[in-house]
Amino acid sequence: MIVWNEQFKTGSDALDKQHQMLISNINHLEALLTDTNPTRDSCEFLIHLVDFLESYAKRHFQDEEECMRLHRCPAHAKNKADHVVFIAFIARFKADVRHKGLRPESLANLHQSMSQWIQEHILQVDTQLLPCLNAAN
Repeated sequence: MIVWNEQFKTGSDALDKQHQMLISNINHLEALLTDTNPTRDSCEFLIHLVDFLESYAKRHFQDEEECMRLHRCPAHAKNKADHVVFIAFIARFKADVRHKGLRPESLANLHQSMSQWIQEHILQVDTQLLPCLNAAN
């Protein structure tokens, strides 16, 4: 489980709340990976998770990229490049699910990839926004 802490802060309450929502969904996915008898709600969550990740990427990435651009964050270009990789991963995952269904190994890969994304991207790229926003205030 990923636990939100001060290290994740970007300086933007809106972006931080969006990150917290992503972490919450990935933690929920982790809990379901060990469930040998999933409920209907669990299955529905898994089905809607891909839609959440797509809509999250569209809205959050747009907000974050604009914020970085406006505040001249030095991580802006790296941020945009990472977002392209995230979107491509979600598209491949969605295509895999469409062809093969929601398989446990696909869900485990999704969890591992999203957990890695949170650890690497948010903590190493997004947090570079903090000093830019602090300087603006």
